Amino acid sequence: MNAKHVTKEELKNYHFVHHDVLTTREEKSERDFHLNEATRLGNDYKAKVQLVLETTDGAIVVETTVWAHTDNHVELKAGVDIPVQAIREVIFY
Repeated sequence: MNAKHVTKEELKNYHFVHHDVLTTREEKSERDFHLNEATRLGNDYKAKVQLVLETTDGAIVVETTVWAHTDNHVELKAGVDIPVQAIREVIFY
């Protein structure tokens, strides 16, 4: 995948897709598991992850700390909000 790396502050310049980028129940379950882990790591250790996101302009990658998430949204620092359906992958390092 050829995704552009952007900063958390640049996310406001992008429009996220309105459909779920994952198609199978297994993929969606794995994404939820990874978001739970990313949230725990973000809150307990201030650890960052990379999120691969699908926008109307194509795929982007942002390195960030996940502070909270619901079934529909992920919250990053400074109130940045991302729809879960636009998250293709959570990368731990």
